[in-house]
Amino acid sequence: MATVSTAATATDKGPVRPTNQDSALVEDPLYAVADGFGTYGDIASRLAVEALSTVFATAPDRAGLFRAVGDANTRIWDHAATLTGNETMGTTLVALAVLSDADGGPVAMTIGDSRLYRIRDGALDRLTEDDSVVAHLVRAGELTEDEARWHPKRHLLTRALGISPTVDPRVVDVDCRAGDRLLISSDGLFGQVHDDEILAAAEPADPDVAARGLVALANDAGGSDNVTVVVIDLA
Repeated sequence: MATVSTAATATDKGPVRPTNQDSALVEDPLYAVADGFGTYGDIASRLAVEALSTVFATAPDRAGLFRAVGDANTRIWDHAATLTGNETMGTTLVALAVLSDADGGPVAMTIGDSRLYRIRDGALDRLTEDDSVVAHLVRAGELTEDEARWHPKRHLLTRALGISPTVDPRVVDVDCRAGDRLLISSDGLFGQVHDDEILAAAEPADPDVAARGLVALANDAGGSDNVTVVVIDLA
């Protein structure tokens, strides 16, 4: 059974965006990244992680995580209903609960295009799928990953929190073990740099150093978006 030995998070608005619409949560055994969008994306991502924290605390298991994601969607949907004119809000979400084997094992629930990676034996593996227009085209064999990186529709999501009254997140049983490092990130990281660069920047043994290095890597590559990472070491 894998347990969390240490974790760290880092975030930055980057040199281009005027505000940071990302939010992160590090409350063992629950970890999350939410990447807000729209007029009030910062509020959407904050509402998401607040809902995760409060609801999951009442039932720290798989069912509780599912309810927490649903509650996050409802809070954002209800808040969006108060907006006027062309104001919008929504957010992506990766929520990871490092649960014991007795509770079903580690599980992630995702919606949108933030990602969960695993680093094991010097290899970086993506454990989640994006809910985006270009990701659909990549899975259909119509685009390569490199082509998707610069596609004009790369930011268009097919699913997100807060854009419909109900939500059905992807559920991922997370294959992990002692010695693995897990990485949750908004697209401000992998939208700027390649996997080999992410792997190299994530090498430092201290998760805090690795997290700050990953954010710096994205900013040095152009920083066209907010970037947020959570680095989790398992023992």
